[in-house]
Amino acid sequence: MTTPPRVAAVVLAAGASSRMGSHKLLLPLAGESLVRRAVRRVLAVPFAHTLIVLGRESPRVAAELADLAVTLVENRRYAEGLAGSFRAGAAAVPGDVEAAVFTFADRPFVTTGLYRRVVAAYAPRRPLIVAGRYGEVLAPPHLIRRELFARVADEGVGIRPLLDSHAAQSIVLDFPPEALFDVDDPADYERALVLGAGEARA
Repeated sequence: MTTPPRVAAVVLAAGASSRMGSHKLLLPLAGESLVRRAVRRVLAVPFAHTLIVLGRESPRVAAELADLAVTLVENRRYAEGLAGSFRAGAAAVPGDVEAAVFTFADRPFVTTGLYRRVVAAYAPRRPLIVAGRYGEVLAPPHLIRRELFARVADEGVGIRPLLDSHAAQSIVLDFPPEALFDVDDPADYERALVLGAGEARA
């Protein structure tokens, strides 16, 4: 009998929100903050561990998640961008897991179902990578095995070079293009409010 894989989730929530003006992850959408919405959808999947990488206004973001079963990881160098957040999250992944699913907290329409698909695709073959694709765009959630963490952290490579290097040991899943929507500026947030209201009615 095959042993179920132990997979962690790493939610990158350390962005500076420079284009929003205020901290976007604390903005409300459908009755809860963006960060809480994202994390709850991750927690609906039985990951071995769920880590949240914090940066700007970390105490306020942490307060939003205080009652949830997560591990908080502070990235004090969040202004350096996603690479630093990835490094902080990857370094904190406990040693008892073999791979981690990396995702962003500012993508409010990535569903629990997408995370379940990533884990389900990984379980039978244990590939090095399970990548998400939205039309022609590669974007998280991506699953990466532990042996590739150091390469990404040291070289700052994106998912495309990893896929090119490990094509035979990778799986690419096609996700709905609308799930790619992220919140970066006030116009995005206004659009998210409309989409969120439609999602709630559906």
